[in-house]
Amino acid sequence: MTLITTSRKPAPELRTLGKDLAFALGGKYSPRGKSGVDEVLSWGDPVLIVSRRGRKTMIETYVSDEPISGIFLSGFSVSQRDVPLERGLRTGSEKVYHELAECLDISLTDAGVNEILFHGTQRKGYVLRIAEKPQRTQGSVSHQDS
Repeated sequence: MTLITTSRKPAPELRTLGKDLAFALGGKYSPRGKSGVDEVLSWGDPVLIVSRRGRKTMIETYVSDEPISGIFLSGFSVSQRDVPLERGLRTGSEKVYHELAECLDISLTDAGVNEILFHGTQRKGYVLRIAEKPQRTQGSVSHQDS
């Protein structure tokens, strides 16, 4: 069963995103608390960790304690869903699809190439905007939005 958790002290919107992501994937949300990453990885397989990196949100995916994917989001929007509930994730990004298809319920659709879509609880519809990974410059990491 897919396990979704957050950083140690998540902002309320990250906690909600994690819970709704778990709902969409038919998985389980578990608050991380003081647990380290190694302990979290022993809780389930695959494991998704939702956290903040500077101004970006990051979703890291691990399978068998190995990192599979790290997706940076420039932001996300939540709206009232007026279509029937669909489980799983949908994306127009072939790269994201191929990274996650082996371990998560994800489909390649005509969604935007830089978007991941899913349906959450309480008739919510999510659009996650995929950002470029920050570029390393002389040993530091830039956290500027693209």
